[in-house]
Amino acid sequence: MKNDVSLWLGYFSNFEEIEKYTKIRYDEDGDSIPSVFEREFKLGYYDRDLIEKDWITDAEDDIKELLVDFSYDDQLIKQFIDVKLNSKYNTIILIYNYNYDKDGRHMSSVNENEYKLDFIGTAEYID
Repeated sequence: MKNDVSLWLGYFSNFEEIEKYTKIRYDEDGDSIPSVFEREFKLGYYDRDLIEKDWITDAEDDIKELLVDFSYDDQLIKQFIDVKLNSKYNTIILIYNYNYDKDGRHMSSVNENEYKLDFIGTAEYID
């Protein structure tokens, strides 16, 4: 089955910062409070169980190196290989079965003092 996956690359100081940035909290009624990531990029609905993220020690500007070892990496690398990255990244966020181009209110990047995150694009993968 063919599905979409949306990719963000960024720069965070450590993995704990990414965890805080993407953490969904809940109020006393059990309703979810969107993460900073969801709010800043104005994400549409996605299955919160289908997100993969990682942080690497040495920032990289080779998309192949950034995507290796993620689910469906062989399929994703082929589709993103021609993307020219204009900076080095140490943070990777993938949301599977989600097309940010169609479902989000498209923000191309967020650049704060503590972190930076760029939407790179959407690819397809076969499950």
